[in-house]
Amino acid sequence: MKDLWFEDLSIGFGVRSEPILLTRGAIIRFAREFDPQPFHLSEEGAANSFFATLVASGAHSYALTMRLGVNAGVFTGNAIAGLGVDEMRFLKPLLPESKLSATFTVKSLRESRSKPHLGIVHWLAETYDDNGVRVFSAIIKNLVLRNPLRQIVS
Repeated sequence: MKDLWFEDLSIGFGVRSEPILLTRGAIIRFAREFDPQPFHLSEEGAANSFFATLVASGAHSYALTMRLGVNAGVFTGNAIAGLGVDEMRFLKPLLPESKLSATFTVKSLRESRSKPHLGIVHWLAETYDDNGVRVFSAIIKNLVLRNPLRQIVS
């Protein structure tokens, strides 16, 4: 996808990512470094947990969603910085060997008052497993460059 300028976006504009595979090994590697709880580290550790099986960390869910957004061109190019995340929800456990994809839909946008060469975009990010089950959602706020050739000078 081409780099999107702020002016290319409108409320309801959406992008869907290509799927990526979440492997057992990736879940365990992420957990070892960032969230070493038993139900993220092994099937044995997860057996007596609430989940009763190995699941990915919620932090991993968010990281994967960001990766899907980068892969889809949403958070690259003219998208120059993140401003925050609201309404983050871990809706279903992420299981090993799931193929994940995400949709990114513009919920709101406005020109920056303090930096007129930038716009602020609120993306609804929703991640789905290979059965079409929504497993994660969040509102991700992003700074996006405005197209200097299309800006209206007052």
